[in-house]
Amino acid sequence: MTDTLNDSLTPKDMNPIGLAVASLILGIISIAFSLFLVGGILAMIGAILGGIHLSKRATFRAMATWGTILSIVGLLASVGLGFLYYHGYKQVQAAMSGGGDKNGAALEEWQGTRAPDFSVTSLDGKQIRLADLRGKRVVLDFWATWCPPCVKEIPHFVRLVNNSGTNDLMVIGISSEAKDRLAKFVKEKGINYSIASAEEKDLPSPYKDVQAIPTTFFVDRNGVIQTVFQGYHDYEALKAAALAEDFKGTVKEEVKAKDIANQASEAIAPQGGAQPQR
Repeated sequence: MTDTLNDSLTPKDMNPIGLAVASLILGIISIAFSLFLVGGILAMIGAILGGIHLSKRATFRAMATWGTILSIVGLLASVGLGFLYYHGYKQVQAAMSGGGDKNGAALEEWQGTRAPDFSVTSLDGKQIRLADLRGKRVVLDFWATWCPPCVKEIPHFVRLVNNSGTNDLMVIGISSEAKDRLAKFVKEKGINYSIASAEEKDLPSPYKDVQAIPTTFFVDRNGVIQTVFQGYHDYEALKAAALAEDFKGTVKEEVKAKDIANQASEAIAPQGGAQPQR
């Protein structure tokens, strides 16, 4: 009799509850882990299992339906959050490695301009005034301890100071971070040049206009901004800019807002019918 009963059962009648249960569980887990890539993977598996169960027209269809729905929701959540993560990553990457064409053009407009004076206090308590450094080449590096490109440049500045000495070259690193954090970092990295804690907004333009780090201003021995770098640069590039001959052109005493706007517009204007997006 048992053999007869088994012979009368079709595969559809024998379809186990396992697929429905697995789909429901995976759907719930995928939503909980939608913040991570694994959530999207589990969601796809859950949706597939739920779909297989429903395609067999088996019992426990409600459970399989909910499992499929939750899996789809988890998949959509993972995709949406993944897009947000990617967009945020690109913005942070742009901020740390270049800062955008518009800001770069605005800062480059200051090249050949008399560097506006300002004062900061180094971590060792010394007052540093830019105007007092005339006769020396000055490198002003705007950076942060949490910025990988900034940290990657530090050994180059250390090497530059070691090779050039302090009589002709002054490197000043300026960060808006707390003094205690900076002091600990300076000790860990063996930084041999002046570091100051200062808010960019408290400094005059163009320093307060820095929107991306690292941003480095190279000031010649006559107090003229020769070059502005944005993003990471290797040792040779930093050395060439820091030790370049003094500015030879006509020195501008100030940069007008109109000039900056025009320069920025030209830098971001589309060329050849395409406008690059950084």
